[in-house]
Amino acid sequence: MAESAMRIKLLHLIVFLIMCTASAAQELRQTVYYMQLPNVSQTAKDFHSGKVQLNDSIAYAIFDSMYTENDDTRPFYMYLVSKMLLNHSSRLPSNMSFICTHYIQNNSDALMSLLFCKGVKPDYRYAWAGIVAKDIRKGCDGDLLPCFKTSRTLALERCSDENKQRLEAIYVFIRADLQLNNRH
Repeated sequence: MAESAMRIKLLHLIVFLIMCTASAAQELRQTVYYMQLPNVSQTAKDFHSGKVQLNDSIAYAIFDSMYTENDDTRPFYMYLVSKMLLNHSSRLPSNMSFICTHYIQNNSDALMSLLFCKGVKPDYRYAWAGIVAKDIRKGCDGDLLPCFKTSRTLALERCSDENKQRLEAIYVFIRADLQLNNRH
C-alpha cells in the first residue's frame, strides 16, 4: 500500500514538473522594479524589505492589493502573499485560509500565471495548496471529498483553458494534503 501511494506521488510530481517546464506564464519582474514604483504601497515595500514584521493589518493590506486592476503591480502583491504563506504561516490572520481559497477560486488565471512563472519557487505552489487544504478542512462538515470537488469545480469554472492544467496541478497537491489520493 505504501509503495502504491509513493508511486502515485511520484507520478504527480513528474506530471507537475512537465507542466512547469511547458508553461509559458508571464514573467515576474525583479523585485527591484516594484520597489521603485510609486504606485506600490509603502506597506508592501516595507514588508518585502524586512522593515516591518507581519501582523494582521499588513497581511490584509497586501492581500487586498492583489485585487488591484493594475496588471503591472498585481504580480508583486501575489508574490508577497505567497511569501507570507511560505515563511510566516504561523503569523497569518485566522481567516487567511478562507481568503486564499476565495482568491484561487475567483482569480485563478492571475495566480497561476504567477505561481508557474520562471523564478518563482515551486514551494509557493505547495504553500497555496496547503492553505486551501486547510480551509477545506476547516469549512467542511464530514467527508472532505465533496468539499474538495466543490472548490476545484469553482476554480476551474473561472479559469482559462491555458491555465487549467496548472490549476489542476495545484489541486493535485491539495488532494494529497487532504489525503484523498485513493478516492474518486
